[in-house]
Amino acid sequence: MALSNNEKQIRHKKLEALKKYGNEVLLRLVISNNGITRSYEKSNEELKAEIDELVSLRSGWTDEDYEAAVKKIESLLNGIYENPHLLHNDIHSARSIMDPNFNINELRRAECKAPETARNIKSILKLPELTKSDQIAVVAEVMRQLARELLMERNIPITFANATALSLIGHQYTKPEWTWRILARNLYTQCSQENVNKLIVELQHPDTKNGGVIFNEKDD
Repeated sequence: MALSNNEKQIRHKKLEALKKYGNEVLLRLVISNNGITRSYEKSNEELKAEIDELVSLRSGWTDEDYEAAVKKIESLLNGIYENPHLLHNDIHSARSIMDPNFNINELRRAECKAPETARNIKSILKLPELTKSDQIAVVAEVMRQLARELLMERNIPITFANATALSLIGHQYTKPEWTWRILARNLYTQCSQENVNKLIVELQHPDTKNGGVIFNEKDD
């Protein structure tokens, strides 16, 4: 069905608004990327290409296409507010200078090798034809294996990364008490009071079907 002139003008204005928003976000991304601590591992050119692709909607685009583009641009913008030191923090949290076995050279080696290893893993995940959800499933499976191995160690460092990995393995494993304290603290800092209340209700009345895993559940 042919569009009226008025409808064409409305669509044109929406596209212009999308491009303007994309340019505004790109500027903020570039400024952040040029800072001392980079928010992204992508170059400014790669970020620009990504924004350009998002604002270039296909012919005959729908409102759903438009909203999806806005959501993806917002996701890129939200990356600015991510803590870029999380990997660094977990590496340092796993060690203490008060430990008689503390080795500064081992710490420096971890600071160098861990980010490099993370980049390599990200690159490997992009090789097979897997969706993002499939890639996350792969990472989760690796974390489960590492968590089981971690439990065999005499002293388990108190880190958010370790707590996350330990939470992925079954209840038959005895986990450090701090596992749940760290996870609860992280959930609380990320959630609004409304979402915290939802978590409390779910903990009090959990859906235990499929071992606590709910399949095909859609967001409200």
